[in-house]
Amino acid sequence: MNNKNQKSKLFFIYFPYLLFFISGVFYLSWFTSYIFFYQEKAVLFQTTYPFFIEKVSQPGGFLEYLGEFQTAFYYYPLLGAVVVTSELVAVVFVIAAIGRRISGNRTFVLPFLVGGVLFFLQTHYQYRSLNTIGVLVQLFFFYSTVKAFKKKTEWVPVFLFPLNYFLFGSFSYLFLVLYILWQIQKGGKYGYYKITGMLTAGILFFYIGEEFLFFQTVGHLVVFPYETAKTGKQVQVFLPLIFLISVLPLLFKIKLKIIEKIRSKKFPFLQLVPLVLILALTILSVGRIDKKNSHYFYVEKLFYQQKYDEIIAFNSEFPSNNILTNYLNNIALAETGRLDDMFFSFPQSVDGATLFLKWDLVTEVLKRGGYYYYTLGMINEAQRWAYEFMVMHGLTPEGLKMLIKTELINGNYKVAQKYTSILGNTIFYRNQAKEFEILLFNDEAVNKHVELGKKRASKVQQDFFVLSDDPAANLDFIIEADSTNYTALEYKLAWLMLQKDMAQVVKQLPILERCGIRKIPKNVEEAVVAYQQLKVGEMPELERLTVTRETVQRFRQYYQVFQQNSSNREQAKRALSQNFSDTFWFYVFFS
Repeated sequence: MNNKNQKSKLFFIYFPYLLFFISGVFYLSWFTSYIFFYQEKAVLFQTTYPFFIEKVSQPGGFLEYLGEFQTAFYYYPLLGAVVVTSELVAVVFVIAAIGRRISGNRTFVLPFLVGGVLFFLQTHYQYRSLNTIGVLVQLFFFYSTVKAFKKKTEWVPVFLFPLNYFLFGSFSYLFLVLYILWQIQKGGKYGYYKITGMLTAGILFFYIGEEFLFFQTVGHLVVFPYETAKTGKQVQVFLPLIFLISVLPLLFKIKLKIIEKIRSKKFPFLQLVPLVLILALTILSVGRIDKKNSHYFYVEKLFYQQKYDEIIAFNSEFPSNNILTNYLNNIALAETGRLDDMFFSFPQSVDGATLFLKWDLVTEVLKRGGYYYYTLGMINEAQRWAYEFMVMHGLTPEGLKMLIKTELINGNYKVAQKYTSILGNTIFYRNQAKEFEILLFNDEAVNKHVELGKKRASKVQQDFFVLSDDPAANLDFIIEADSTNYTALEYKLAWLMLQKDMAQVVKQLPILERCGIRKIPKNVEEAVVAYQQLKVGEMPELERLTVTRETVQRFRQYYQVFQQNSSNREQAKRALSQNFSDTFWFYVFFS
């Protein structure tokens, strides 16, 4: 009987940890795997010694290094979910162990509360892994101090605190507060001497480092590696949580001891508190699933894999109003030669923001804006965007690959070789680096390459001042230099249709013929038919291109329904949306 009770007790103790782990892995890998995609694409971890030295050259750099090392394994979302959830369970376990050491009783509420809040923070895609690692390490240090260091050896953490600060930066303050409060509540003859010694050692190390070693501003040294952006701007949750963790010695000694006595003597069902907390966490986390970001990052993942047909099919089935999503979708359409056939099948921004991004040092714009120019064949401009992003925000996997591609296309093989060697010093991109290495100093191989050969052939040869603040204007320069650049003409026509400029669309038809196009793209043809049927102006002479009878008939049908409902705009929109929502005509009248 006693053996059975013992097993039942152990089940209640350890089952919540197992349940937390299983549910955490399932949630993160199934519902929010986009978090790991975003994080992994945001940094480039390198396995070289110089990279390590560069990172640990300032206080907190080692923690940032550990965070980026962990992030590299997010290349596989399931592995990322396992690692993250394991850390969260470890935080819960260590806090419970600290509580038992201080209070003498098993504690459940605070450990699982802290773990639950950390999990809640983790469900934001910008929350960096270094935050959880920093908290876990400091809690482990404190637990080791409480468990292992007695009497004279309690001075060891005092003398090692400068090293703690150097390795983990501002997160070492968590250990500092925990240690101070523990010494205060524990009492003892030398407690205040230890507190004074730790503070003195920390301040002296900080002063010497700031003056002679680290060459950083005081403000930077005080807070690094903590940053608001690295918590997903969840400061209102993260900082109170850190405060709660820092006062654990007082909470365990003063309050939770009473609660645990009540639980053990009168209310044994309170052992189910962790399960209740996990259930509440599950309910809260469901609302944290960001469908908009999930949709976008899935599209971006397909985009980096150059699965353009899949992007178009996915967005056709699940339309999005996200500007960046439709920006990448338009590039996919252009890369497959369907931009002007399916342009109005997707939501478009009237100001052209879904076609091209204006120059901006904001991360999300600078990171992606160059792909528009890469698609057009403006290789040097695409390279400039990628290089500026590297300077402003550091190396990322896709940014580095863009630099390699543009240098290979331009034949700058020595520079490409330098970038390729960096890519080769990563954990999961070595095979791609080897593929690029084969192309080095080999023009024939580059010319035959499916992607790079096509881009080299369509590269804009004539130099001109690129207007980064007016991307549409660059299209005229490209077409003037090379009227056979069909991608540039597609974007030009799409821009003109956004402006509802039918006359200029019609004016581009002779250029369309010179590109070798045998059939007018669907949305362009709709603009041409409207121009003809409404007798806006004269048509240019064309040798091959003509409008089809079917499109003329569809316009007449559209216009008839529109006139029948002309007295009620909303009624007309509803009547036409089912059959004509993907047409230029619908856009002109209702956008």
